Amino acid sequence: MSDPDQLLSYQPDADAQGLRAPHALVAFGGWVDAGSGGTGAVRHLISNLKTRKLAEMDPEEFYNFTDTRPLVSIVGAGERAIHWPRGEFHGAVLEHTSDLILFVAPEPNLKWKTFASVMLDGMQHFGVQSMMCIGSIFGAVPHRGDVRMTGWANDDRLREALARHNVMYTNYEGPTGFVTSLLSEAGVRGLPALAVYGFAPNYIQGVPNPHVSHALLQTFSAITGVPLPLSDLDRAGRALSRQVDRLLQDQPQLREQVERMLSLMNVSEPLVEADDEPEAGVSEEPPNPNVELPSPQAVVTELEEFLKQLRRQEPGTPDDA
Repeated sequence: MSDPDQLLSYQPDADAQGLRAPHALVAFGGWVDAGSGGTGAVRHLISNLKTRKLAEMDPEEFYNFTDTRPLVSIVGAGERAIHWPRGEFHGAVLEHTSDLILFVAPEPNLKWKTFASVMLDGMQHFGVQSMMCIGSIFGAVPHRGDVRMTGWANDDRLREALARHNVMYTNYEGPTGFVTSLLSEAGVRGLPALAVYGFAPNYIQGVPNPHVSHALLQTFSAITGVPLPLSDLDRAGRALSRQVDRLLQDQPQLREQVERMLSLMNVSEPLVEADDEPEAGVSEEPPNPNVELPSPQAVVTELEEFLKQLRRQEPGTPDDA
């Protein structure tokens, strides 16, 4: 086993940023990142705030590279670069409020306890006062309306904050993800921490969902009091909703299938709102290229594939997934 001190490397100027009692926002790709709701939110902040990379974790001990594969890119004529999966710390200095530590990584495949310990060493090195993990889960929910959320915390004050902000406290039991291990270790160390998951429509899979990312960041901002730049995500979420609306209006049979699925789960919100038009002079595409919005064809393809799977089930049987 590698020396834990060698598993986390700090940038030479990591401490020069002088972060002030930062709050940490954390997201992991993988099992609980439906529509990139969590990782998309954190990456949005990394791109839209004045951030600096502070540290990174060595991936060798924590990832099975046949399951979580590295990526390769072309960087020049005959040159290729490998991008390894890894956990990265980014810092953001904000005006008139607490600063931020932003952490994003694929969910580790191996040595969860060690990963949590090394990661929390980094959080404590930077003086983090609280940590919030965000993610998203596919569920039988409509693509419009408020994003439903569930979560839990290791601290009474944060549990009260969840209740104030309409985050349903989860009573889930069963197979779990890495965040459960992380919050447990944070509790042992006395670091207040919570996890919040937004529900993404299970009939829109395989494409980013900025609507869920926006809702998660709104909740983080409300709990911590840290203002965040969210207008681009809001516009991107509205554009995605309009794409789905047009698809369902043009294809009544698909709309009927989605409405049937939602009715089985006692969801009563309207599926399509035809009066949600873009404001005058405002493009349907998000102005910031860092906010990734799926093409209309991608939405159509994923929705049709989901409904094909739904129709293969016995009539009246909801999708357990």
